[in-house]
Amino acid sequence: MSNETSQPKQPYLDRYQPADEGIRFMPGAAFSYGKLPPLPDGILGDRILRENLKTDLLKGPLKLDDVRRPAFTIDELNDLTAYWSWDLWDQLSLRASEGSSGLVPRQEYEALSFANAFYRWPEFMIDMTERLGIDGVVELGRSGREPASKINMLHAWCLGAVTQLGRALYIIMDRHKPDEFLPELNAAMKFWQALAYGYRGDGYLWSSQDRYRTCALDEAWTTRLEDSMEPLAGDTRAGFTSLMASAELLSFYLHLDNRLGMYDLGPFVLGNGNPMIVRSTFTREDIYSWSMFARDLPYAMTFAFEIDAAHMTLEEARVISIGTLMTRPRNYVNSIVKGSVWVRDEWDSELRQVSLQDAISKYLTPVGDATGDVFEWMTRTPSRHLIESGAFTYYVGMIMPFMRKAGLYDHYCEHENLWEFDERAAQV
Repeated sequence: MSNETSQPKQPYLDRYQPADEGIRFMPGAAFSYGKLPPLPDGILGDRILRENLKTDLLKGPLKLDDVRRPAFTIDELNDLTAYWSWDLWDQLSLRASEGSSGLVPRQEYEALSFANAFYRWPEFMIDMTERLGIDGVVELGRSGREPASKINMLHAWCLGAVTQLGRALYIIMDRHKPDEFLPELNAAMKFWQALAYGYRGDGYLWSSQDRYRTCALDEAWTTRLEDSMEPLAGDTRAGFTSLMASAELLSFYLHLDNRLGMYDLGPFVLGNGNPMIVRSTFTREDIYSWSMFARDLPYAMTFAFEIDAAHMTLEEARVISIGTLMTRPRNYVNSIVKGSVWVRDEWDSELRQVSLQDAISKYLTPVGDATGDVFEWMTRTPSRHLIESGAFTYYVGMIMPFMRKAGLYDHYCEHENLWEFDERAAQV
């Protein structure tokens, strides 16, 4: 992030002052949890929550020695559960409509994936930790500090959140007691902690702990992307925003109408005081059979763009942990003034810049065609098949990038039945 003292003052920059409490995106709303005081959303909610936790685990940035400790205490697990509970409310209530879909049975496939992940993920996490060591898991997270990688804050966050949600599902249904499966929960939370610590690089585990910033790019990439952006005007501006919107829609459809195919990084404050956002969309994922409709598209497309903060009178910009830019006022698209397009042809190939004109002319129509084909496939697919396919986008899709990068994905498929449902989860 550039030195803020030399920048023209924009209202949203006040959010990064230590004493600032942010603005309320949900004015009047508060989250209740146990004996904690009512918790508002945003920067203030994070501060009140962390001040009232029982342990010091989340009071400040972690150090590597904290991550290396073999297990959390019971009190620390309770503090993590409390933070996860508020964090889920804080993020997902802003995206309340995203949990349902007219295309696929979202709630059904999410429940199936939560149930299955709680039984299966810990065994994979324990095995990867034994193979790589905890420092190796940290490095695995750190390896994603570049655009267009599914080793990112979203996927790391999902491993922790879904483990917690799977556990909650079984407790709510009276299938488990709160004190059951604690070693598995502890192992899963340590694995998530190591990934998030390595990826973020600032000692925090949620973007809300750092005033909703996820600037997890190495400095060379930040500079490279900033220098790559071109002014947007007329047809070029319309083409850029259309291509980005089309790639976003395709990424949602390919991941069965959930957001695992897209994530934002930032805000990166530029020298002129404007924020830069780096948005990656995954327009092909070959582990899913329906990705054949996107066989001629790149694996990922990344859009770097600058927002004119003064033009939109930007008050606050949040990049929440699930990789979504949220702003007040809400509409930032009309204030995008610069942009660039990058593509990654395969998941492990180099990211390369494509000129705006070439990207628009080459990809806009094929992306739209692929989106239509995936939409038609979903409308023709029986509900039960969509539920199972959607569950795989969560249960396999969330942990797969880390397995793949570690060279273990094929092993888990061939020897550990990765693409199977535990019978206990299937009964749920």
